Amino acid sequence: MDAITVTWSIDPAQARAVCRATDEHASAIDAVVITTADAFESAQSAVGAGETATALAEVAADPFLIRLAGIRRHISTVTETTEGVVALYEQADYDMAAQTQATMNGSKP
Repeated sequence: MDAITVTWSIDPAQARAVCRATDEHASAIDAVVITTADAFESAQSAVGAGETATALAEVAADPFLIRLAGIRRHISTVTETTEGVVALYEQADYDMAAQTQATMNGSKP
């Protein structure tokens, strides 16, 4: 009996490539967060103590940077989870094909 050809409803390699590309693009967020934090630190050092330094510290602690870092973590979690799901999908499809092949050959899976 001929082997079963596996066809995919999704293309696992393409799905992984999309996840990797998304993660690579999202890594730019890391650079923005670091650069912005460094700029605030430099500005605080340049102005010394006083109201301006206090104001810079308040702006530096702005939730925007915290949210931006959180978004980056969320993107990483989503892409890692998606890659894991694609691997499970791929394995389950192979298992199903093997069971079908075994059944067609007259043996029990």
